[in-house]
Amino acid sequence: MQSSLSSQFASEARTGRDNQNYDAHSARQVAGCVAIDTKTQRVLLVKSSKHAHVWVLPKGGWEKDETIEEAAARETYEEGGVCGDIKGLIGEYMDYDKYEQPKTHFYFYEMHVTEILDQWPEMRPRQWLTFDEALHTLRFKPNYQTILKRSSLALTQRKT
Repeated sequence: MQSSLSSQFASEARTGRDNQNYDAHSARQVAGCVAIDTKTQRVLLVKSSKHAHVWVLPKGGWEKDETIEEAAARETYEEGGVCGDIKGLIGEYMDYDKYEQPKTHFYFYEMHVTEILDQWPEMRPRQWLTFDEALHTLRFKPNYQTILKRSSLALTQRKT
C-alpha cells in the first residue's frame, strides 16, 4: 500500500524565521507553487495571511534544512492542503523595500496535484479557479500573473 504524500510533512506549520535562507544581500528566500489539479485544469489560490480579502499563490520561507523544491512543496501543503509532483521552476522575481534594497527573492514551481486534503496545518480558505478566473483574481498582483502565465495551464486554458 502506497503511503500518502502528505505523511512526509509535519502536521503543524513551521513558524519563525531563525532557520530561513537569506542571500548575500540579506534578501529572504521564498518558495511557492502554481498548484494545478490536472484532472479539472484548475489552479489553487489561498487567502493571504496578511490581507483578508486578497487571494495569493501558496508560498513561504525556504529553510536551511530543505531544498528549495522541498520548501515549495511544504509551503503549498501547509497553506493550501495539497501535495503533488514538482514539475520545475517556472519563474522568479525580487521584491524591494522602500529604499530599493533587495527584500525577498521569490521562486515559483509548477506542481501537479495528486492529493487534496480535508485537513492541513494552516487551514486557510482556498479556491480552485480556471486560468482566466485566477488571472482576474490576481489582477492586483502582476508578479503572480506573470508566474501563472508561465505555467502549463496557460497553454491549455488561456482565452485570446
